Amino acid sequence: MTERIFLTYTNATAVPYQGTTLGHHAVLNYIDADGRLHTLQGMPENKFEHNFPKLRAFIKEEVGSSGASNRDSPFGTLRAHLDDRKDDVDVSRQPYTTVIEGNDLKRQWDATLKFGDHVNATGYEYRPDRRGSSIRP
Repeated sequence: MTERIFLTYTNATAVPYQGTTLGHHAVLNYIDADGRLHTLQGMPENKFEHNFPKLRAFIKEEVGSSGASNRDSPFGTLRAHLDDRKDDVDVSRQPYTTVIEGNDLKRQWDATLKFGDHVNATGYEYRPDRRGSSIRP
């Protein structure tokens, strides 16, 4: 089976029901020779489950912070999160961009995971508008 590494995108707007997309959350996906889906994505250390606190944290970081400190983000640090999903996850309905296809991409995927480990060990501040997994349309 041909393996694939590709990006998928979801709406990362704090208020997606409003209708305007301000950015996308990008996820790196790898489908191995056995058809299993593996994902790697940048996520904040501190997540906000509700829109208002998330918006308030966004404003505090992107408007209120001078950027001089790498430790004042309400989101905490950028975390590279690996997930091995079940076979029944359907990513074909999401917008995507193919990165590479081939017969054996395990070496490339392992190099990507090593970079994720580096990100986690370094402790980069999560910046929702600049450093994270957000991509502007």
